[in-house]
Amino acid sequence: MRWDALFGDLDAQLHAAEQQDLECKVNELARVEESQTTLADALRGALGQEVAAVLRNGIVHRGCLQRVAAQWLLLEEANQSVVLPISKLLKVSGLGFARVPERGHMNLSLASVLRLLARDRAVVVLELDATAPQSMRGVLDQVGADFFLLMQLADGVGRGRDNQQGSIIVPLEAVLSVSSRGENSR
Repeated sequence: MRWDALFGDLDAQLHAAEQQDLECKVNELARVEESQTTLADALRGALGQEVAAVLRNGIVHRGCLQRVAAQWLLLEEANQSVVLPISKLLKVSGLGFARVPERGHMNLSLASVLRLLARDRAVVVLELDATAPQSMRGVLDQVGADFFLLMQLADGVGRGRDNQQGSIIVPLEAVLSVSSRGENSR
């Protein structure tokens, strides 16, 4: 009988050690998986919710989070859509603890989104990364791999020929936000 009790105790200790080892491995795998989570995953966890995104220059955009890609997010803010490069965010409030990885969607780059706006000839307002807040209004004429050509327009007026104020080239890295209104397309 003593042998049975001794072997039973050894089996229980072995089972407890195996269980503890398994829990350690599961915890380590969870930490490794969590370390692979991106800011875009955290933002995707808040899709459809109101968030406040603070840009590097201190400007705050508040709106409903509509879409998130690896490089950018789309907010519906009042009566306009705002595209924000994720790399230009200082902080975001309104996010919960949900994390949602990218699944199966075509992951458009910021340049691709700007090409869609250029195709639609949408009037956009750009905020640029500068020491003092700087914005420009115009129509995107060309979008390259790392730059775009903007035909500048005067504020508050349409995009007629006599309203054009010249074209400028802007590096994509300089963009903090791109705003457009739904009525601007075509």
